[in-house]
Parts: sequence; structure tokens; C-alpha cells
Amino acid sequence: MEYAVWIVFIVAMMIIEASTTNLVSIWFAFGALGAILAKTLGGGVTTQICTFVLLSGASVAIAWPFIKKYHNGKKEATNADMLIGKIATVTEDITNDKFAGKVNVSGQIWSATSESGEDILEGAKVKIVKITGVKLVVEKM
Repeated sequence: MEYAVWIVFIVAMMIIEASTTNLVSIWFAFGALGAILAKTLGGGVTTQICTFVLLSGASVAIAWPFIKKYHNGKKEATNADMLIGKIATVTEDITNDKFAGKVNVSGQIWSATSESGEDILEGAKVKIVKITGVKLVVEKM
């Protein structure tokens, strides 16, 4: 293969990498760089492709543990986390079988579900145990 093919491939991978926040294509750029080196050393098309595949795979295999540790290991705290442990008032009956129920906490209305699965009637006081998605999970007081 010609140098230009590998260079265009590297540039394309760098553009894709720059447009994403995840490390998804940089590994293929490393593989293409290795293929250019193989071409420079006189390797044929098969050698270039094998070098590309092996270096791309090795780059991912070596870097993956570090990426996984630092990229996915951080939990972003939100202001909603401050609601956990607070007391709320049920404003609409909480019925898990119908996926219905609302509570008022600190002047805000939230969808809610019962942690135990029991129905909780309007007017009852509940304690917020956790947040799942956009619903508060509560327990009857």
C-alpha cells in the first residue's frame, strides 16, 4: 500500500478521535503508524496489514485497563444526591404496580416509587432512600 493511504487513514482516525470524548479510534492510528514503518522497512501489503492489526489490537489491550479505571470510575455528584435521607410528603398515591406516585420534597414535586413495593397513600410521610434515574425511591415512615 502507498504511504498516502496510511497517512489519510491516520488523519481520519485523528479527526474521529477529536470529535468524540471516548478513546475509540486513536488505537487504529497507532496501527497505521506501524504499517507506515513496515512499508519503510520494505514490507509488502500483507506485512503492513498484519502490522496494522497487531499494533491496533496491542494498543487497545495495553491501554484498556487504564482507560477503564480512569474513564468509567468517576461518579458525578449532583444536587439531587442531597435529597437522600430527607423526609417528603406523598402528593399522589405511590403504587408500584401502576408505576405511579409523586412526592413533595423541599417544594419540588418528584416521581416516586416505594422501596418495599407497598402502596403508600397520599399525605403519608416518607424518607428518601435513593434515586434511580429520575425517580425517588422512598420508604414509609
